[in-house]
Amino acid sequence: MLQPVISRSSILRCTCGDRGKARIRLQEPGSGLSIKLPNKPKQMTKTKTSSREGGCLIRRRRCPCQDVQCYIRVEGEEDGLLLDTGGPSEAVLPGTPQPPLEIATIDMTPYVGQSFRSDDEAEEFYCSFARKNGFSIRRERSKGSQTHPLGVYKRELVCHRAGLNLPRKTADLKRQRNKKSSRCNCEAQMVIKKDVKSGLARWVVVQFSNVHNHVLLDSNEVRYLPAYRNISAVDRERILALSKAGCNVQLIMRALEMEKGAKPGTLTFTERDLRNFLQSSKNFNEESEGTELLKVCKAMKDKNPDFCYDYTLDESNKLEHIAWSYGESINAYKVFGDVVVFDTTYYLYAYNRPLGVWLGVDNHGNTIFFGCVILRDETSRSFMWALQSFLHLMNRRLPQTVLTDIDLELTDAVLSEWPFTKHVFSIWHILSKLPSWFSAPLGYRYEKFKAEFHRLYYLETVEEFEHDWRQLVLEFGLITEKHINLLFSHRASWALPYLRGSFSAGLMTIGVSMSITSFFKEFLNSKTRLKDFVEQVCLAVDFQNQAAEEATIRQKYQTVKMKTCMPMEENASTILTPYAFYVLQNEIVLSVQYAVFETEKDNYLIRHHLRTDGGHMVRWLPLEEEVHCNCKQFESSGILCGHAIKILSLKNYFFLPEKYLPIRWRLESSLFPKSRGNNYRSQALRTLATMLIQESTMTKERFSYAQAQMNRLLMYVRCMPTIDGIAFTMPVMDDAADCTAGVDCITTVDSVPSDCPPDPNFNPGQVSKRRKRMKKKIVQNGTSEVIGSVNGVSTDIVAMDGTSSQVDVEKQSSAHAAMEQEALSIVPIDA
Repeated sequence: MLQPVISRSSILRCTCGDRGKARIRLQEPGSGLSIKLPNKPKQMTKTKTSSREGGCLIRRRRCPCQDVQCYIRVEGEEDGLLLDTGGPSEAVLPGTPQPPLEIATIDMTPYVGQSFRSDDEAEEFYCSFARKNGFSIRRERSKGSQTHPLGVYKRELVCHRAGLNLPRKTADLKRQRNKKSSRCNCEAQMVIKKDVKSGLARWVVVQFSNVHNHVLLDSNEVRYLPAYRNISAVDRERILALSKAGCNVQLIMRALEMEKGAKPGTLTFTERDLRNFLQSSKNFNEESEGTELLKVCKAMKDKNPDFCYDYTLDESNKLEHIAWSYGESINAYKVFGDVVVFDTTYYLYAYNRPLGVWLGVDNHGNTIFFGCVILRDETSRSFMWALQSFLHLMNRRLPQTVLTDIDLELTDAVLSEWPFTKHVFSIWHILSKLPSWFSAPLGYRYEKFKAEFHRLYYLETVEEFEHDWRQLVLEFGLITEKHINLLFSHRASWALPYLRGSFSAGLMTIGVSMSITSFFKEFLNSKTRLKDFVEQVCLAVDFQNQAAEEATIRQKYQTVKMKTCMPMEENASTILTPYAFYVLQNEIVLSVQYAVFETEKDNYLIRHHLRTDGGHMVRWLPLEEEVHCNCKQFESSGILCGHAIKILSLKNYFFLPEKYLPIRWRLESSLFPKSRGNNYRSQALRTLATMLIQESTMTKERFSYAQAQMNRLLMYVRCMPTIDGIAFTMPVMDDAADCTAGVDCITTVDSVPSDCPPDPNFNPGQVSKRRKRMKKKIVQNGTSEVIGSVNGVSTDIVAMDGTSSQVDVEKQSSAHAAMEQEALSIVPIDA
């Protein structure tokens, strides 16, 4: 019988250089276990892996260089430092203002006033700090809920030994284990609170204490705390591979220790954790799971006819491939399917199947879901089926541009199935591979190389790019490096100088990242079964849509500030979404700083007024009313560049031509609000209330005014009918009407009440009681009609089509007269 032996010749990470190396080989029995330890790696700072990451998903490690011994290590994932915002990864157009990226390091100590993008990011930071200082944390209390305007707006993160142990509330005392509690009422904590300003939510530290009443653990002891005993996605993949090769638990532990260059017993998990993980993985039955998944899809199709799916079976009549999409996603693709991101960088590790997700970006910059596919393998044939199936689900409509990871098999499939679609390698996927490829061979020069790589990416011309690329290769000694040659051979598919003019909705900008991790966070874990995957993805998509709808509503109520006096700026603000307008507004501001030089008739050189060389050439076509710039920003993003705007201003254009305000970026193309049901109403009012709270609590005067107006608004709403489809005519007061303290001056429903001089003899309590007595409801012939009076002014309800009420005119007139007479009695005699 053969026994597995560990040697050094195969690697977990890229062959270009990284930490420890090891592989499994077979040796005759009796020869013993031959282990050759690698050189001890450099000490690296370890951080906690989030327990809420999608446990059933792992990143694909296969390198596009096709070397079977070359794997990709994603920067930050090995140590679990995933700086995820916890929300959707929004696409960013070139020039879009973004909040500063705060990357918290574990060397920092929390302080009052420190802000984070999300509560998850704050918890990750505090957890990293706690691990370095010898304790762990947990969530103690939180304030807010889904029904609250701010949602969850406060969290208390405390030491794991905070509080006191409380006995369980059970009568069966025999079932309680005699286990000592570690809680000792420690008061160390960090309290964070949500702060929303200008529609942007931040979590701010409002209280911090690092005073413990117990002994803190050292670095060798803290790893045994339950909070830090976890198996990362990288280790899970490797464990399953070694288990399939026949390795037992002890051998797997030793292999992982070798690969990480760790001492025995210093991993982030124990043998018991490893056994539990392997046991849970064995509970999956792939054959039955595939059958159950098809049953779930059929049930969803019967329940919702808009749900679409496609699948194939292999020779054994087992599930081979399956793809699906939802009705809302198909409708979204009709509007925003011009640019598609096909992310195939993740695996369902329990089933050893690649996962592909189609994503896009809407006119508000929100990430939208188009479809999902689970494949048998990563061959060109499987990718071809995925592209065919997606085209079938989307009614045979091809996208203009598709962005993917750099993968030669996928490249062949796109060229075969979508020959008329522009195929682009997404720059964020390439940047994620640079550390694995170049950090070890370049050493301390890697950061300089990365900065130079960014500069080359944004060069204007192909000639400049190829010249500077050669200089880059020579300077860093990468002439024979296979990955640098791979990038250069496919430069036309990722370098910006080759892609100018290809529409990408701004997704070819460095700093933009669309990942399925944020989509599936909180919804997928290591125990997610294949048969539950479709439903879990549906929940993730609904959650994403709700977040996008809330962001859209926030943008709707934001005040757009003009930065210039140009009429085209104000006109564009009423047509484009705030997301797209801010980009155009920056270009308008830049256009003011440009100087114009006419080189020949209708041809101009546009250059910044402080520069003496360079610039962009712009051509003006007066008959067609078209302007063309060699920067090709409009062709790439749909937003006109400042060079072209300068020429339009020179030609006395006060408004941008319609062709330069694309439908894709207009307000009229918005997916949200997508409904008018209770969910939308609740979401819209909750968002508006959040903004009102933030604005009204700044000063006492603002609070008093907002409180008074909300009381008045509530009174009006209560007078309105509770049945849809019935129009309500609000009281209208003529401008010349006499204004007293007992009568409110209202001109329209949405107008702000005018200020009335106070009457010293006015009794608000008496008026409030009288108002309640004035409310009446008349129901005749199945039609509800409300005839009321607000502050002495009569109100009527008529049908939506404007027809008269079925109440007799004479009765209605007499009722109005009686109510007006009663309203007059509200005003005191002295008034």
